[in-house]
Amino acid sequence: MPFKENNVVRHKLRPEWGAGRVLLRTDEYLQIDFTAGGLKKLKTVIADEHLEAATAEEVKALKPQKVKDAPKRAITPKTRMI
Repeated sequence: MPFKENNVVRHKLRPEWGAGRVLLRTDEYLQIDFTAGGLKKLKTVIADEHLEAATAEEVKALKPQKVKDAPKRAITPKTRMI
């Protein structure tokens, strides 16, 4: 199965690397950032055979957390001192 950029995957032969996000895909290679294995560059023809989709829990864990909105404050005009 060809994985696209931003897909979350696991390496079947290297489960210790954890889940990883596909950062770049070209005809020649895939660049994947694994949680425990770090950044890896794998040949596309081989990688497609050795990668599988990550579980829903792994995908959820890799999603960036949303930043909470800061409370809105009223803007008051500054007074100038002369």
